[in-house]
Amino acid sequence: MSFRPCLVVPVYNPGPALGRTLDALLACGHPLFVHDDGSDEATRRQLEDAATAHPGLHLSRWAGNRGKGAAVVEAFRRAQAEGFTHALQVDADGQHDVGAIAAFLTLGEARPEAVIAGVPVYDGSVPAARKYGRWFTHAWVWLETLSFDIGDSLCGFRLYPLEAMGRLLSRTALPARMDFDTAAIVRLHWEGVPVVNAPVRVVYPEDGVSHFHLLRDNLRLTRMHTRLVLGMLRRLPTLVARRLRRGTPQDHQWTRIQERGTALGLRAAHLVFRLTGARGLRWLTELLAVYFFLTGRAARRASGQYLDRLFRHAGPLPGLPAKPGLHAQYRHIRTFALSYVDRFLAWMDASDAELVFPEEQAFQALIHSGRGALFLSAHLGNLDMLRGLGAARGVPGLNAVIYSEHVIRFQELLGRINPRYTANLIHVAEAGPETAMLLEERIARGESLFIVGDRPPASENGRTLDIPFLGREAPFPIGPLFLAHLLQCPVYLFFCVKEGTRYRIHMEPFAERVDLPRKGREAALRTWLERYAQAVEARCRETPFQWFNFYDFWGEARPLPPPPTAPPA
Repeated sequence: MSFRPCLVVPVYNPGPALGRTLDALLACGHPLFVHDDGSDEATRRQLEDAATAHPGLHLSRWAGNRGKGAAVVEAFRRAQAEGFTHALQVDADGQHDVGAIAAFLTLGEARPEAVIAGVPVYDGSVPAARKYGRWFTHAWVWLETLSFDIGDSLCGFRLYPLEAMGRLLSRTALPARMDFDTAAIVRLHWEGVPVVNAPVRVVYPEDGVSHFHLLRDNLRLTRMHTRLVLGMLRRLPTLVARRLRRGTPQDHQWTRIQERGTALGLRAAHLVFRLTGARGLRWLTELLAVYFFLTGRAARRASGQYLDRLFRHAGPLPGLPAKPGLHAQYRHIRTFALSYVDRFLAWMDASDAELVFPEEQAFQALIHSGRGALFLSAHLGNLDMLRGLGAARGVPGLNAVIYSEHVIRFQELLGRINPRYTANLIHVAEAGPETAMLLEERIARGESLFIVGDRPPASENGRTLDIPFLGREAPFPIGPLFLAHLLQCPVYLFFCVKEGTRYRIHMEPFAERVDLPRKGREAALRTWLERYAQAVEARCRETPFQWFNFYDFWGEARPLPPPPTAPPA
């Protein structure tokens, strides 16, 4: 699917915030479709002046007010007629952080078939009635979709695939006013359009203008939810069948397997922590680990496959003395669940875990030397503990480079309760030349980049090489090492593993720089990847239950050939 995005802004007398919003959006450099929904004379003139000064601003208007939803749909139709494939809707009242546009478009390019839905991260300016009143709609939407897939149905910061939206509009008349956002995303979800949730900071400017009418618009929302519930009942067999199919994924590709934690469960965890502290949260997680072990057939199968390969290749081990069975699989899943608690507590500044870092002096010297570096890790242990530690201690420039598909509900929750969590997350679609151009500025500023290298890339055309791992070849992505080659900076291996009640950080030099000559590049890549895979293998032997890849990691990769034997005498 092609990807040609634009920005869409419905306008109806937004007040002084309009000028700031237009300036910020135009600075992004993307084509901008603005539809004036019958604003007053002052707003009309302001828009006409902006359109005259900026050819990239496409302006249209109605003489009378027809509603936000109608204005958005009109802008969508005009954008699609101009050949655009995706439209990022932004409200004109200055509430949304336009700095999130780049991340949303990156996500949209990686998942062009999906809606990228904004989930608000509020600051202190949000009225309490607005913040908590949204839960009324959240509860209805969870019922209407029989899922927790939609993180927030009211947020007006959202990237739509226009083809899917056009199909929906050809069959359904969407609400024309404030109820548009919720109805649109629920009905797209019914159509099978995936929803990817992503955080966006939301503020309420002091000079902001709201057109929400408490009685009238709440009645509209109630009428809309009544219709959606009736629509859900008509579609009940289809929705239930879809949920059952999603419960047993057949594809081993990790990017297509959603994490099973839900927004409701994570919010419940936050509430439990506030009421009972860390001990209560850990007890809750113990129960959840039992639940996911009993219901997660795919996770049990993947865990068993990994533990069996590890035991046959390197066992018996101190942590895995006997052939693994169901108890070992449960221990693996439980360790993963509790690692989330540790991450949560680290970012709540409530962690009681001791952190042992033998190489901390060398690490601090590198961080403060002004020389950027790339830290290569894996889905092993708890790398997020370092970012939490750095945020708590004020260590600057600790950036986590994550594939776009990793925008999961856990990140959204932590972004809401601690904005420092999302401050140094860099979302990328693929670790390649374009990504290097985005990251080399960070390296030039002396910052550090952390990236994992043990999962194939989210992009369908991302390249991998089959590398020996635990006695069988497995597909490893070339992107992280190719990125290291393009950045031409020092590379370190970095792992943070749990030992009892404490975490130990391991840091070791991997390469002063990774060189991949044009001639023999694949052979050089294979050599570097084999070194990396051997390092991950060594950590798996030391901590067998802390490698967290719960999918068919080996896929269709071939078994290793037997070692050569000497010819008979």
